[in-house]
Amino acid sequence: MKRRKLLKQLGFGLSGGLLLPHLLTSCSKDDPGPEVPYDGDVVVIGAGAAGMYTADILKAKGIKVTVLEAGNQIGGRVRSLRNQKDLVNLSVADFPVELGAEVIYGSDSIWGTNLKNFAVKTINIDEASSDRYLIDNIAKLAEEWDIDGDFVNAQNFVESLKNFSGSGVTVEQAAAGLPARVKALINSQVGNLYGSSNANVGMAGLSEALQARDHDGARLALKTNPMQDFLIFRFDQVRDLVQLNTQVTSIDSTGDKVLITDANGNQIETNKVVVTVPLSILKQNVISFSPGLPGAMTSAMGRIGMDHSIRVVIDFKKNFWGETTGWLWGGESIPNCFSAGVGRSEFNQTLSITINGPKAVELSAQGPDMVNTILAELDVIYNGQATAFVRRDFDTSGVLSIIQDWGKDEFIRGGYSYPMASATLEDRKNLGIPIGDKIFFAGEATDVSGDAGTINGALASAERVAEEIVKSITGE
Repeated sequence: MKRRKLLKQLGFGLSGGLLLPHLLTSCSKDDPGPEVPYDGDVVVIGAGAAGMYTADILKAKGIKVTVLEAGNQIGGRVRSLRNQKDLVNLSVADFPVELGAEVIYGSDSIWGTNLKNFAVKTINIDEASSDRYLIDNIAKLAEEWDIDGDFVNAQNFVESLKNFSGSGVTVEQAAAGLPARVKALINSQVGNLYGSSNANVGMAGLSEALQARDHDGARLALKTNPMQDFLIFRFDQVRDLVQLNTQVTSIDSTGDKVLITDANGNQIETNKVVVTVPLSILKQNVISFSPGLPGAMTSAMGRIGMDHSIRVVIDFKKNFWGETTGWLWGGESIPNCFSAGVGRSEFNQTLSITINGPKAVELSAQGPDMVNTILAELDVIYNGQATAFVRRDFDTSGVLSIIQDWGKDEFIRGGYSYPMASATLEDRKNLGIPIGDKIFFAGEATDVSGDAGTINGALASAERVAEEIVKSITGE
């Protein structure tokens, strides 16, 4: 039985059944008792998509919930420019600028369905644009490259990822027979897209994930609403349960209750804990656990990675890459280059660039100068137009750009999870193993539905962990 069907049968209602977002989470004194009678409480650590959805479902079941968030805002890796007061004047874009998650994968996915049920306007990026591909520093449409055998073979490789069979092989090793001139293109479409580089991403885990996906795969973007705003609105009923600026440093479940300690030495006792922090936080032992994490979980951490990630947003005075361009694939410093205004901007003169893995580490070391490196590559491709038309500050003549260096974010420390060479979906399952009936784990890295690394994966993990908690209470 599929989890979403099971959740409905259990009466979770997915926080009011999606269509009724506030009904199950607001009760009058004449309402019947909670669906899950429970004298205890649950603390959720992390106010990203997984944490907020978990809290929302549990509150809808009548369970007392508190959410502890280390940072100063709700959203986690869902972060929009409009919510960053110190950055708003750095872009003139007339559409939502995303600093984290920027694409909705699947119109019928969990996230896509939420947007549809709340009548949030979206655009289908694939219908509004066409991607361009870089080889030999030349950008062309796919049909323009079709006479190039190297391009055709590279695309055949990308399209066959789902059908890969084998283990212990990275994307780089699997693509070893392809010419050097398309290696950056494949890295852009695979390694960087899925969180790192071809040298690090494993073929088996990636193939399993692609096979597990069951949504239509449509690529959507929000037309007028920032992603973070919608997430906060969607989970408005648990917004007041969030304690910001509360970094958890230790979780002790050796006693009758779980003892949580924060960075200021404050302690909270609770019955159950849901940990939804990024995988990097767990891998770097930012939170100590007593007893320690299960061996199966720590072993899985050795096979699931989470690398450095950077989002760079640059405005230009002219669109020189093509009004109908969606993504530009194949760059070295611009591996995932998205024409963010396509289909939703009057001007469409902004590029949103995502760099993951070793290249992100290299650019991060350059600090603000990384923008010059990016402009230099664009200049080679577009005959100097990047430097000529980039928007500059009137007073300082400096480039108007936004750099969100996720690897340097104290409470994130990277982008999103990816499978290493020997990883399988079983490893993601093991990342979500509960410790007894007290400590539970959610977050995109624990998703086994094929959407790890996305908001869908985070939401799917929330549904799973909420089900686990209810079962631990009811015994059913």
